[in-house]
Amino acid sequence: MLGVFLPTISLLLSPSPSPPSSTATTAQATAAAVTTQTVAQLLAFASTSPSAFKEAIAKLDEGTRELLELSIRRAVGASGASGGAAGSAGAVKPQISLKAF
Repeated sequence: MLGVFLPTISLLLSPSPSPPSSTATTAQATAAAVTTQTVAQLLAFASTSPSAFKEAIAKLDEGTRELLELSIRRAVGASGASGGAAGSAGAVKPQISLKAF
């Protein structure tokens, strides 16, 4: 089933890494939103059945596979960077200061 879905879903991905900005046109903002939703669905497929996902990815042509991998890496990298920054700022380890007399 993923062998049919992945090539079709890859058509919705935008190869450009440009995030939506305040000067982005409506079409660019829509394309960015569709790409974000598509990557979220790909991650859901990958987490639900990892072995079937790997098999389906391996059967794709090189260009489609690279586009899927690049899109997923960007999404995971962006969420990891924002989550890591928030996590490190909020998690302060308690420290005990001992003084020698």
